[in-house]
Amino acid sequence: MRLWIIVGSLTVSIIPATIIAVLSFRTHESRMADGYLSEMQGDAHILSNRLSEGSFWEDQTEEQNELLVQYANMHDARAVVVDRYYRIVADTYGSDVNDTMISREVTNAFSGKESKNYFRDQGRATSAVPLYGSDGSSVMGVLWTSADVTLFDLVSQDVRQFVLMILIGIIVISALVIYFISIVLTHPIRKLEKQMDDAAHGLLDSELKVNTFNETRQMSESFNVLKKNYEVIDNSRREFVANVSHELKTPITSMKVLADSLLEQEGVPVELYQEFMHDIASQLDRETAIIDDLLALVKLDKRTGVLHLSDVNINEMLERLIKQLGPLANVNDLSVTFESHRNVTARVDEVKLSLACMNVLENAIKYNKPSGSVKVSLDLEEEQCVITIADTGIGIPQDELDKVFERFYRVDKSHAQKLGGSGLGLSIVRQAIEMQGGSVSAESQEGTGTIVTIKVPMSVEAVTEEGGRL
Repeated sequence: MRLWIIVGSLTVSIIPATIIAVLSFRTHESRMADGYLSEMQGDAHILSNRLSEGSFWEDQTEEQNELLVQYANMHDARAVVVDRYYRIVADTYGSDVNDTMISREVTNAFSGKESKNYFRDQGRATSAVPLYGSDGSSVMGVLWTSADVTLFDLVSQDVRQFVLMILIGIIVISALVIYFISIVLTHPIRKLEKQMDDAAHGLLDSELKVNTFNETRQMSESFNVLKKNYEVIDNSRREFVANVSHELKTPITSMKVLADSLLEQEGVPVELYQEFMHDIASQLDRETAIIDDLLALVKLDKRTGVLHLSDVNINEMLERLIKQLGPLANVNDLSVTFESHRNVTARVDEVKLSLACMNVLENAIKYNKPSGSVKVSLDLEEEQCVITIADTGIGIPQDELDKVFERFYRVDKSHAQKLGGSGLGLSIVRQAIEMQGGSVSAESQEGTGTIVTIKVPMSVEAVTEEGGRL
């Protein structure tokens, strides 16, 4: 990342700096040439006036020729005078006298237009100025000047070297500044990376704190939330495994003790043998119930569970469940009543909803007081089917009310084991209801009773095999 920052920043800084340097050099060179040509053209105007004063076109005097030579020497140039017939009448080089000179510059000058040009690739600068007659209006000839400006190359080389040194200095300074900035920018990220790596290997006990920038602070906070969630999940997993191991091992241990007792004794009475076998069968039933509940939880997992929806008459479903649990209620001399405010038909998963209601009803009966009662009611509330199951049982302490839907949590462990509870029933209820987009809650007073409320949408969304909703 640091390398990309350095390379990218240098590229962004070098390209504009190079463009500015080249433009500056070109501008300086153009200004220098323009200044030289302006000076040369100004002297050409003076010479033009001096030559126009005499009879240069009829009889060239020594003085006029001397002025022309002085002008040429002053600018280290070649001065040529062309008459209106485009014939060279004077040449400071003396090589082309009486020859014809026709060029764009000379032609424009005869039209009264002055011109000056700088040919950088040829190292030459030219100027063409009209020469007027004694009347000051008619153009009698042209003063054409050509100067060797290779000296500009020497000056330009100095300027070029100076600009190049400045450019190199800018690059070096930019590189150092960018390198320092890259260290400042990447240091918190490297620190964040190291702490994340330590956390991944279990070496970071405290929270991640990198508050150098807003981004790193937000990343730290997000990672800390993720870490806490992972720790909660990991603790839940460990606790779940420990509880499962304990719950599955307890019946096996009991059966092992009972079986060993029978094996160690000779001539065991039939009554004792039957009693021990009855206890072993009870432990097997308990083991089977725990395994069934675990399998139910796996099937209800939101990521793998699938909803099988159909239009279900909730009234008939609840009446059927109450009838199935009638024998269990009769054992404890309990009255189970059903109150329906209206006839309700909802599109739900009947198996899962029945499983949830069955578990709540079974708990209401098992943990009730002798000659107590269970009241089941059905109503509609804001496009939701509301099922309420109230009992007059032992109740749940307020500080444990929020935990009863957790896996393997039991308020009264001795009572639960006596009744064969696994601590998974209400967890299955919550899983089955939430999978259908509903909710389950409990209200209770210790020693008075408990009210469990189940709410399910009247039309549940379908779930695919992968667990996504349609």
